[in-house]
Amino acid sequence: MFKSLGFSSTDYLLILLLLLTEMARSAFFLTFWPLYSTHYLNFSVIVAGVVVSAHYLSETLFKVAAGSQLDRYGRPVLVLGLILSLISLLLIYRQQHHIPIIILSCLFGIGFAPVWLAVISNVAPVNIANRAARIGIVFSAWLAGAGIGSVGVNFILTIGFLQTFHIIMASWVFCVILVLITPLKINTSPQGSSVLEQFKKLLDNQITIKILLPGMFLQTLAASLLLPILPIYATTELGLDSQGYGWLLIAGGTAAVALLFPMGKLVDRLPLKVSLTSGFLLSALFLFMVPLTRNYSLVMGLVIMVGMSYAFLLPAWNTLLAKVIPPERQATGWGIFSTLEGLGIAAGPIIGGAISAWLHPGGAIFLSSLILAGMGCFYLYYPFEKLTIKPGVDVNVNKLS
Repeated sequence: MFKSLGFSSTDYLLILLLLLTEMARSAFFLTFWPLYSTHYLNFSVIVAGVVVSAHYLSETLFKVAAGSQLDRYGRPVLVLGLILSLISLLLIYRQQHHIPIIILSCLFGIGFAPVWLAVISNVAPVNIANRAARIGIVFSAWLAGAGIGSVGVNFILTIGFLQTFHIIMASWVFCVILVLITPLKINTSPQGSSVLEQFKKLLDNQITIKILLPGMFLQTLAASLLLPILPIYATTELGLDSQGYGWLLIAGGTAAVALLFPMGKLVDRLPLKVSLTSGFLLSALFLFMVPLTRNYSLVMGLVIMVGMSYAFLLPAWNTLLAKVIPPERQATGWGIFSTLEGLGIAAGPIIGGAISAWLHPGGAIFLSSLILAGMGCFYLYYPFEKLTIKPGVDVNVNKLS
């Protein structure tokens, strides 16, 4: 299935690395830690949540620095990051007090920061023809790892916390060994510009200011608006139990993961304007219809359609982002964009929770769909294909549509 993409053995190993590290990380922080900390350490739910938030926040904040170091030094940065995460993971389990655990979870996030950047910049480099399809594979591995880890660990937990932790640790040790024995070739640029200079170059491009920065914030805002209200909406409005809600998540997630690769190949063949507008508008349409019905089968179908639309949108959006990332500073560029997108993720749950409390849980769903529809209309009518990237980035946006 992947022969047409021309994957090398290193590409396959990097995809496997992303899958396994995300699986172990999600298993620990999204499922194991909340249960272990509240049941065994007797931590409050708030403290357990702070530890998880600290991990993901530190990863987001250090992605720019991690990307810069990857561009400068390459493979050793990835190796040291995985080892730092391994040591942090081991020490977290041995601690009994929340302050050291929060610090260690931050160190785990810092160590994890180079992983996704190394994979995306090598498996789907900005100057390759079929990069949308490759992006689909990378995101499929990422989403599959997160889903399998957070859900699958529930079945392992029946054997006990200690045994489950040993399995998570063993999987992380395997990832470290995988990197150590694999001849990874990360493109480096020792004489490259600094992070600040790279950020200024990105801001000098009109496509970055007028199209990408607002889009990055709004897209992640629209998605993260739903995080705090979906469980509430499913239980209070649809009358679902946790199992019914879980099946909705599995259906939507499976549709997205399964279709990322074929949708990525489709995006490679279509004008980017068509892919972007179709992805945004279809996502908005199906999401808008969710609060209009209480029929579980219809909701399930709509959730699957939202997942399919997301699988179409994601490769197109990341292809647009890649247009302004210099080939010699890919990890730095992706790190900058990932950090900016994190701002939208941070703001969304606050706004979504406020709308749910003051108005109605369905209000956040409607707002999210309206944001996506607005973005679809913007990319449909705004002539972004006429903007030209300034010298220093060897891409002309006239090719985008």
